[in-house]
Amino acid sequence: MAGAQPGVHALQLKRVSVTESLRTGDKFIKWDDDCTTVTPVTLRVDPQGYFLYWTDQNKETDLLDVSLIKDTRNGRFAKMPKEAKQRELLDVGTLEGRLENRTLTVVSGADMVNITCLNFTAFSEEVAKEWAEELFSLALNLLAQNMSRESCLEKVLSSQTQHGCVSQLLGSTFR
Repeated sequence: MAGAQPGVHALQLKRVSVTESLRTGDKFIKWDDDCTTVTPVTLRVDPQGYFLYWTDQNKETDLLDVSLIKDTRNGRFAKMPKEAKQRELLDVGTLEGRLENRTLTVVSGADMVNITCLNFTAFSEEVAKEWAEELFSLALNLLAQNMSRESCLEKVLSSQTQHGCVSQLLGSTFR
């Protein structure tokens, strides 16, 4: 044991780093299995990497906690629409690449039994692949999974900011 060095075996944890393309967002088409409508959305990740959120044409915003993401799928592993009408809507001629390579499926849930799939279709294969890889790395980040109390408070305030409620919350709390 003379040559053993303390701390060499320790895992080097990387801080959460959200790429510029995820922060600024990309255009996607959101679709559900249970209905035949498709919705154009802008998909973004907040700068701290806490939430994935999308805004539709009516400026309505939905969000998903990144820590609830279990898997992101792209290519042949992504969920494909079953309805022919829906496939036609998603596979218009101005888009680059095959439909399955442009599809991004985000699998999320509080546990591995009760999961939900969110389906998005990008306008190019490269965008869908980048989003699948980056979202999965954010979801698996060990520092994000084991946050401090301060980070948890920042996350709560960040979620309120995404919904525009932080001014009301801070105004009533800190008077």
